[in-house]
Amino acid sequence: MNINHKLHLITIFPLVMALTAVMIVTHLQYRALSQQLVSAYRQSVIDDRKEELQNYIAIANGAIKHVIEDSNLTQAEAQSLVKKILAEMRFGENGYFFAYDYDGNSLVLPEQEWRVGKNWLYATDKEGVHYIQRLIEKAEEGGGYVRYLFNQPSKGGEVSKKLAYVESLGDWHWMFGTGIYLDDIDEQTDILSASISKHISNTSLSSLVIGFLSVMAVFTAGVFIRISEKRLANIKLRALNERIFQTQEEECKRVSRELHDGVSQTVAAARFSLETAQLKQEVGEDSTQDLEKATELIRQIMLDIRSISHQLHPGILEDYGLGAALKEFGREFSQRTGIEVEVKRLAVRKILSTEISGALYRIAQESLTNIERHSGATKVQISLVLSPGWLTLEISDNGKGFDYLGMEQCMKPNEGIGLRNMKERLSFYNGVLKVQSSVGKGTSLLARIPQSELRYNADNAYEGGL
Repeated sequence: MNINHKLHLITIFPLVMALTAVMIVTHLQYRALSQQLVSAYRQSVIDDRKEELQNYIAIANGAIKHVIEDSNLTQAEAQSLVKKILAEMRFGENGYFFAYDYDGNSLVLPEQEWRVGKNWLYATDKEGVHYIQRLIEKAEEGGGYVRYLFNQPSKGGEVSKKLAYVESLGDWHWMFGTGIYLDDIDEQTDILSASISKHISNTSLSSLVIGFLSVMAVFTAGVFIRISEKRLANIKLRALNERIFQTQEEECKRVSRELHDGVSQTVAAARFSLETAQLKQEVGEDSTQDLEKATELIRQIMLDIRSISHQLHPGILEDYGLGAALKEFGREFSQRTGIEVEVKRLAVRKILSTEISGALYRIAQESLTNIERHSGATKVQISLVLSPGWLTLEISDNGKGFDYLGMEQCMKPNEGIGLRNMKERLSFYNGVLKVQSSVGKGTSLLARIPQSELRYNADNAYEGGL
């Protein structure tokens, strides 16, 4: 075996080992990330269900408030009427309201009337949880959630996982509430987990094929280089070095952009929440909500950093779509800063790729961060408009504005990095960024992407009324 063959084997063997190691590590990382994604999805659905439960309780309170406050009724008459109203209120397939007094006596329990009038204070579920006692404790604390096992009406009384929300009722020493069964959430989670596992398997197989093709390409290239002239080999080597350098530069830009538009913005939001909490503590106000918000933002920072390292897209866009993501982001921004945010959105999830949704979401995130820092605005309008030819994201505020033309002429590299990042993001999709602003007249930003970059034809989507 001559030196050329030995060099060729030395070239191929490390590549095969490296590809094998990369495939193993990637597969393990995908598995870990899939578990995190499924867990995050399940928690997100549960959080939404919790909010729904509070809304149902608010509706029930509204339905019985006039009875409780009616001075023409005796307490016994009012209580009887309230029981009737709660027993008749239903929602969904398994949605109903229940009520107990603080001694544990059942007052209202639709479709299980045999429980009514009996004392269940010491009742336990199959896991030994004294669920009535815990429900009463939560009601006495002002309201809260309890998880336990209970009969599900739609399944013939089969015991299922249940999440309940309860509150106290007037001065009657009653606890009332409602709940949802979590079986459907578990089923959705299992489906998502199976789908992700299938995707991971397909990805691993594709990686194996690509790895094999890469090895064959390297082998072929090695043979070609060995039999080529030295001058041609040197030219290709220089071209390869230049391409590697260019790839490294592009990767640095991408990481820098992700850190600035993603992690940096979240860090800023966490800092603002902590500063708000500090100010509230100085004046003796409750800062728990702001500290919880800061904690949540710090958790989001960790997730964003991990997401960048594995080149993943923000999950909120894949779960809910761009329109819902903008709505939620605007609501959180308004709660945190006090700036009114109005979002006019379209259900454009089906026509946008994950990459375009992410780019527009980051642009909105960068824009609102700049508004919070510099504009002094009291109101922000965000609109996502789909028309023949273009998808347009417009963000406008009533702030103090700035000299945009003057800033465009400024050549300092440390100024206007946010706008440059926005333009870079849009340039990947042949989009354009327009900024209209002058001192004292607010600012309007338009990010436009042509219909050719969308998944479906924008004309048809627009006529269909999305």
